[in-house]
Amino acid sequence: MRANQLLKIGVLFLGFLLSLNGFAQSDEAETDGSAIAIIDNLFNELHEKGRFNGTVLISDNNKVIYKKGFGYANFITKDTLTPASVFRLASVSKQFTAMGIMILKEQGKLDYDDDILKHLPELSFYKGVSIRKLLWHTSGMPDYVDLLYKHADEKVLATNKKVIELLVEHHPNFLFTPGEKYEYSNTGYNLLASIIERISGQSFRDFLRENLFDKAGMTSSLVCTGKTDEDIYNRVFGYKYKSGTSKLKDSDYDFLNGCVGDGAVYASVEDLFKWDQVLYTDKLVSQATIKEAFTPYTLNKNKGKSDYGFGWNVKVKKGKTIVDHTGSWVGFLTFIKRDLDSQSAVIILNNTTDLPWYVTDLIAKSLDGKSVKIKKKKALPRKLYK
Repeated sequence: MRANQLLKIGVLFLGFLLSLNGFAQSDEAETDGSAIAIIDNLFNELHEKGRFNGTVLISDNNKVIYKKGFGYANFITKDTLTPASVFRLASVSKQFTAMGIMILKEQGKLDYDDDILKHLPELSFYKGVSIRKLLWHTSGMPDYVDLLYKHADEKVLATNKKVIELLVEHHPNFLFTPGEKYEYSNTGYNLLASIIERISGQSFRDFLRENLFDKAGMTSSLVCTGKTDEDIYNRVFGYKYKSGTSKLKDSDYDFLNGCVGDGAVYASVEDLFKWDQVLYTDKLVSQATIKEAFTPYTLNKNKGKSDYGFGWNVKVKKGKTIVDHTGSWVGFLTFIKRDLDSQSAVIILNNTTDLPWYVTDLIAKSLDGKSVKIKKKKALPRKLYK
């Protein structure tokens, strides 16, 4: 999926998260019971309708109050999903890339205002881009996905090295002057991963494992290689509905899967809860550093509104700070939302393209002690086509 398509999907998802839609306002019968019973019924119904195949974890005040898996990790072998199942996180991976940069910052090995040419000197065509602008999506860097589709061999697994080579060879122009506007950029986070590798002398995969996953106790999390035969314990595979039908197709592989930083992290909802919890500590970096990650960007001359920090969307409403992120790639749809004041979280991982994001609003209503209404919809069969 190209970057502009991913951006449109991301905007659509965030629109769902910001407002209730017709599903929650249906005139049909209310669901009775406790908040957890309501949530469980919600996901059971969505699964039965073919709208959800994935895992869910919900926490409140730092305690898990609900976690469950629905459906298959692999539709061929019929491996069932559990909270320990490991999903491709897609763009939810960006927060881990940002943390890698934050770790190096605290180690004194970089500064957020470093020009990227200090660490990637071969990109001399792209002057005036700082690490901070990459983190904020305000760099104006051209889209690497379009660049690879245009110039790379799709039969060969692409890598970050290839991205840099093609930027050097073809040097497509900036999309805009660095710092002048915000535009979601997979290129920015791809380059951040390459900066981490240059500074640390390690692969991005090894750096995150040693400096983040191991320290956070995220034992099932990893950066994938993108190879089709990669052995990942409890691995979940991605599927999409065939266009114009209600049948699923295997969509797990793409030649871009070897690119890291903007995606490529695999994790379970259980590990993502450990991630949520470690962010309330100083185990990885200080709270002062984490607070800066949750501070929205600023543009040149302080122009424009701002709602993105370092790998997180940031919303402040009625004195509450909410940080979240969505992801979409090769059939996976992922979501993490953290309320920093109540120290609660909603984590949803799905591997069949279709996921009605209004469920996050229904979850919030349920946790507030309100009943919810679920619109009935024709079930979608969950069958693979050949």
